This record gives sequence, structure tokens and C-alpha cells, in this order.
Amino acid sequence: MLSKKVISTIAASSLIFCLGSAVSAAPKNDGKPTGRTEQNVQSGVVSFEDVTVPRYAEEIQLTGTVVIDGPQLVVAIPGSTNTVVTKIGDKTWRYEATVDVSAMQGDAELEISAYTIYANGKPAGSVHTSAPVATQKIHVPYITSTVAENTEWVAYDRSSNQFTLSYDEVENWSVGDPVVTGKTLAVNGTDDTVAVLDKELTVPAAIQYFTFSSDDPTWDFDSNTGTYTATFNILITDSKGNISTESVTKSGLTPREETTVSHTLSDGFGTITKTHQVTAPEAPVVGVVPVELRDLELTLVSHNNNQFRVRASYTIVYSDGSTENISNDDLKGGNIGKPNTQGQNSSKDYTISEFVYTVTVHYDPTTQTYSATAVSKN
Repeated sequence: MLSKKVISTIAASSLIFCLGSAVSAAPKNDGKPTGRTEQNVQSGVVSFEDVTVPRYAEEIQLTGTVVIDGPQLVVAIPGSTNTVVTKIGDKTWRYEATVDVSAMQGDAELEISAYTIYANGKPAGSVHTSAPVATQKIHVPYITSTVAENTEWVAYDRSSNQFTLSYDEVENWSVGDPVVTGKTLAVNGTDDTVAVLDKELTVPAAIQYFTFSSDDPTWDFDSNTGTYTATFNILITDSKGNISTESVTKSGLTPREETTVSHTLSDGFGTITKTHQVTAPEAPVVGVVPVELRDLELTLVSHNNNQFRVRASYTIVYSDGSTENISNDDLKGGNIGKPNTQGQNSSKDYTISEFVYTVTVHYDPTTQTYSATAVSKN
């Protein structure tokens, strides 16, 4: 930061005028007259007009008045250029000067010197009258910090593997309100972090693309529907270059038929869909198997005082539509207990043909009789 007091030893540019047009001003008085004018006597007064330096200023204009005796006025301001003085009254002059502030920052002080010189005769060029040096204080605005706010990952381009980061660039100034500028930044998807002004952000991961594996899918035939279910592997590549594998299942595929299957993946930046051509294999040759049990009747045969054997009569329906009647089939799996008066039923699972049933024996104490029922578990 620039010191609050600026003292320059540079020779100031000066222009001398004896006559000029009248200019009105609202000067600030920074000196006092010292009395009657004599050669090399300090009796002038310099008054300057306040200046507000705008942001990003390279130069400023200093203006003011000098009340002083003498034939020719000289105004000197270190670092100034294009200094113009104009006489506007008997002993009143107005000055204008351009000062370079591009290298200044913060509070600064500019020293304004004024004096008159002899124009003719032997003492020509010698100081006739001078004024006390006036010090004008200015503030040159500067940026105290630049920060990023409201950062947001707003988009991802899968083809170029680039994210778009949106943020506000906030310039905080030594005076006045901050300057906020909305900006975007393209960030490579392979980067782990990115520095944005005062912040270091973690670059997210997204799905760049995926493909169906070249490996054959796993086929599962459903004899009830006559269609296949296929399980495919897909290879997913993310923005960091990592590859992972997931399984995808598609059902209802007709044997020997070419089918286009599709799959869609989503992330925080949208969806991506891929398709894959596949031909299902021929339907497998399936043997004739039991598919249904009808007209099931159970008979309890007393084995001893505590147990029954179970006999079953039923009709088997096969996958080719044929049927087979079975009578008095002793069910394998052991005997079933006789319920007593405290427990009025007992149950046991049996396999009848290829179907599993829960058989329950019931006891009716009123009639003192037993009966059996069966519930399929298939």
C-alpha cells in the first residue's frame, strides 16, 4: 500500500500565462496571506477543490485557485503534467493540472507549490511572491481482495469430458460496494481439484460413456412364457477414466429373434442411453414333466394308537397335456401323528408326485372322527 504521504522530487511541468478567461470554483482554503508583497516574500494563498478518485483511474485533474501578488504565476505539483494557470482577477489565478495516479494505492498526499516571478528587468525570473505549500489528500481506490462466491457445477459435456463451473467473481474495494461479475469456467473432467480465485474446489465425477460387454449374456429360459431373460454386463467409464461393471437384465426375449435392447444411466448432469443388438438362442428341448395335480383325495390308515399312514389318490397333468391317474399312493415321508383332545390337529409336509403339500389331520371330538386336508406349497 502507498504511504499516506507522497513526497516527490520530480520536476513538475509548469505553464505560465498572464491573461485568461474567468472560471468559477468552490475552492478549499489551505493557507493564509502573510502581508504586504515584497521581493521573495511569502504572502500568497493556495486553495484546492476536493477530488474523488474513481476506480481504475490512471489520471486525475487537480483544480484550485491561488491568490497572490506578482506578474507571472508558477504552480508546481510533483508528478503533474499539462499544468495550466489562468488569471481570473487582480491577484487571483486558477490552475488545472493532470496527475498520474496509476502507481498510487490508498491514501496519498499531493503537495501544491505556487509562486510568482518577475517577468522583466534585472530580477527577471526571480521569485516575486510565494505561497505556503498546500497539501491535498486523496484516496486512490484499490481492490482489497477478489473472491469466488456462489460456485456451482452447472453442466457436463460427455463428448469433450469437460465440466462447466459457474461462479460470481467478487472484487472487494477499499471504498464503496463490491463489484460482482458472473463467470463460467471450463474444467477438465480428469482433474481432481480446480483453483478458482480464493477457493480450491473438488471436481465431481460423472458418467462419460458406457458400452455393452462383448461377452455373451447369460440366458434363462422360462418354459411358462416361452421367452428368455438375458443378463448383460455393461462397462461404465466415468470422467476420471475409471471403469466399472454392472449387470443389466432384459426379459421377454423371443427365441431365435434378433432384438434391440436399450439401457439408460443417469447422473447429476442428465441421462445417457445405449442400445445393443442381440439374438436369443433357440428354445431348449424340455422333457415332459408334471405341471399340475388334480382331484387330490387323502385317506388316513391307522398305524398304531398314535399315528396314521397317509394314502393319496390324484390325477397328474403333464407338460404335454397328457394325464395319469394314481390311486391309493402311500405317501413317503413317514407317518403323521394322531391329534388328541388337547391338540385337535397335526400337520406334516409330503411330496405328492413332484409337488409339496402340507397335510393336516383334524380331530372332531363330537363325532370322535379324523379327517385330512392338503394345502399346496408350490
